[in-house]
Amino acid sequence: MTLNEKAALAEKAARASGEMLEHHGTFKVRRKGDNDFVTEMDYRSEALIREMLLSACPEDQFFGEESGGPTSAPGRWIVDPIDGTANFMRGQRLYTISIAYEHDGVLQIGCVYCPGTDELFLGVRGQGATLNGKPIHVSDTPLCDAIVHLGFGVRNPVNRERTLDVFPALLRSVSDVRRTGSAAYDLCCVASGRAEAFLELGINLYDYGAGYVILTEAGGTFTGWQDGEDGLASGNPLATNGVIHEAIRGIVRG
Repeated sequence: MTLNEKAALAEKAARASGEMLEHHGTFKVRRKGDNDFVTEMDYRSEALIREMLLSACPEDQFFGEESGGPTSAPGRWIVDPIDGTANFMRGQRLYTISIAYEHDGVLQIGCVYCPGTDELFLGVRGQGATLNGKPIHVSDTPLCDAIVHLGFGVRNPVNRERTLDVFPALLRSVSDVRRTGSAAYDLCCVASGRAEAFLELGINLYDYGAGYVILTEAGGTFTGWQDGEDGLASGNPLATNGVIHEAIRGIVRG
């Protein structure tokens, strides 16, 4: 199966999951940790996506937030079945299905679908990024006019305090700050020029893998918070339109 065929498959699986999630009945909720929840629908979404992807691509492996999987493989799907579970379980519309495809350790496809807004973001390595089939690109907005999406690291007290430490300087430097509750959606907002930066500490590859492909294919810059830090490996993504990247990293570096 070609890369474009796999991208179409990811879109099909994401939309099928979204259709199911938008028409759910009552469901059970379990607390996984501090400020961390999982619902019955997370498991159902992951099972549906896994079946669709592996039925079509039996040669690939699968890593899901809820079921886990191999940390490396020649071909691997990396899936967050509901990114923004807290939003979903409270009836808020900004939750997403996030599907990335990795080949030989390199992320090649990113698909993020927001059922509540019917927005399908797709990035294919070397081919650009789209929103509902139309090309998207990061903005060229400068720091003073920038909107920044920020996660507060609420599941880890150390990350939360570090984020709060940089928040005053960040807020004084930019136009405004947002928090959507879905890292995948935050990255897509930067990719589509709706915002200029997204940063968070201590999240997982399934949270941002798909968004990384979409952002970078839309012309954005993605690193960790510190100089030389790999944002993909560290789980501390700093993603921007490129124009303000060093300025933002200067602020969070302290």
